[in-house]
Formats: sequence, structure tokens, C-alpha cells
Amino acid sequence: MTKLKLVGLDARRLADFERLVGGKDFGGCYCAVWNNFGPDWEARCKERPKENLAATEAAVRAGKHQGFLLNREDDGAYVAWTGAGPKTSFPYLKERPGSRLGPWDDSVWAVACLAIGYAHRGRGYSGEIVKLLAAEAKKAGAKTLEAYPIEPGIGGSEYRGTRKLYEAAGFTVAEGEPAGDMHALRMELKLS
Repeated sequence: MTKLKLVGLDARRLADFERLVGGKDFGGCYCAVWNNFGPDWEARCKERPKENLAATEAAVRAGKHQGFLLNREDDGAYVAWTGAGPKTSFPYLKERPGSRLGPWDDSVWAVACLAIGYAHRGRGYSGEIVKLLAAEAKKAGAKTLEAYPIEPGIGGSEYRGTRKLYEAAGFTVAEGEPAGDMHALRMELKLS
């Protein structure tokens, strides 16, 4: 596999971010859900996605952590996105099934979403992102990396990753709770 690295989203990389997640593959979210969720969320994604992009851009320009682009070093392409980092960077995780069950402090990092560019799917990039995130979180002093897959993984839950993906990376199920017709898990990887 080609060498991959995580690149924190900052103002210099906003155009790369928009190019990667701006297509129809990702439903107009622009990863704004974790910091800008509201009653008009679904309408915004379908009818006004540029509002979500503007919210993410504003957060980045204000110095707030939003996540990482995945860079393929051999050709410099950005091939994936992950809304991941200190759990406290993603306020909506405090309310969401699964994620709301765990501790809320900066020693916990979260994988809120994984978004692989359509042309780059099927290459194992999700697993690589999780490994790179574990290393990045540990380097930053985090004690735990959390993930929140939904079972069964249907209808829009794929952006969270799967139980199988996280178990392959060494995560264990810490707890879970009902989420409508599904079950939301909180999985964790101890880093210390």
C-alpha cells in the first residue's frame, strides 16, 4: 500500500477539503454535523449544503479542530476525510447515542466519521485512517480513542465505520444503547 498520512484541516487546505467531500457521495454534510447540528439539518444538507461548508470553514478559521484529510504521499492526492480528534472538539457527540455514554474530556479522542472518496474506496484506507489516528492521539497525550458504529450498519451509518473495522484495529465494545431500530456502540482503544 502507498504511504498515507493525516493532515489536519486548516485554512490552507479548505479548498482540498471542499473538493474531496463536496460531491454527491457525501450528501452535503461537510462534516458540520458535529459542531452545527440543528432542526434544519436534513434540509440544509439537501437544499443548502454551502451553509454547512461555511460553518466548517468558520470553525477552521477560528482555530477549532475539525478533523484530518488523508493524504496519499506518492502523488499528493487527498483521498479521504475523518472528523476525528479530541472528543471535546465535537459538541454534538455529547448528545448522540453511543458517544454520549463515554467520558467527556480531552484525554479521549473520537472517530466521529470516516469519508473515503468514491474513486478511492475498497483500498483499505479506513483501516489505515484508524491506525494513523491511534498514533496521532497517543502522540497528543490521549489515553483512549473511541468509535461509534451502528448495528446493523444500514442507511447512512456507514460513515461511522463498522464494528469489524474497529475490532480489527484492537478496539473493544465498551457499551451501547438503542438508537431507533438500531444499536449504537461505544468502542474504545486504550492507548496507554
